[in-house]
Amino acid sequence: MREIALHILDLIENSVRAQATIIMVAIEALPEQDLLRIVIEDNGTGMKAPPETVLDPFYTTKQGKKTGLGLSLFRAAAEATGGRLTIGKSELGPVGVRVTVEMGLTHIDRNPLGDLGSSLAAVVCTNPQVDFRFRLSGGQQACDLRVWDLAAQQGTDLRDGLALGRLVLEAINTQLQACRVLT
Repeated sequence: MREIALHILDLIENSVRAQATIIMVAIEALPEQDLLRIVIEDNGTGMKAPPETVLDPFYTTKQGKKTGLGLSLFRAAAEATGGRLTIGKSELGPVGVRVTVEMGLTHIDRNPLGDLGSSLAAVVCTNPQVDFRFRLSGGQQACDLRVWDLAAQQGTDLRDGLALGRLVLEAINTQLQACRVLT
């Protein structure tokens, strides 16, 4: 995958398959440390194998597939910039998962962020039953966005996935402009 947004989308889809009802995505640019940190966390059913196993590209739990490249490709992308990918327990639930990716912010081999707004909007649109929480921060700017709160503020029905997706797309793109260091 050439864009970080697609890696994030892949991990969110894993969380949805793990029956998560809360999914948190945090993207933090730390220019003073030349670091980009991405955290995807959920309250799903957890992993069926230890982290070293799920990072193997030939391990998957998906029916009909012979490889599970998502985590291993994201780890490779992080390591290409001097970073790392770690897997741990989430604070959102008793068996949830937390994936943390750190990569060099200005490293020449860091993939572009890509169309984060559209990626997040798509997953919200198709999963309106999930309590999505997003945190974007870069430099002095920070934004916390909880989709259900945004929907309530706008008077949007939580069952209207398309309307939720539009709200998220607009909100994420606005915040990305404010956090210029993330683009």
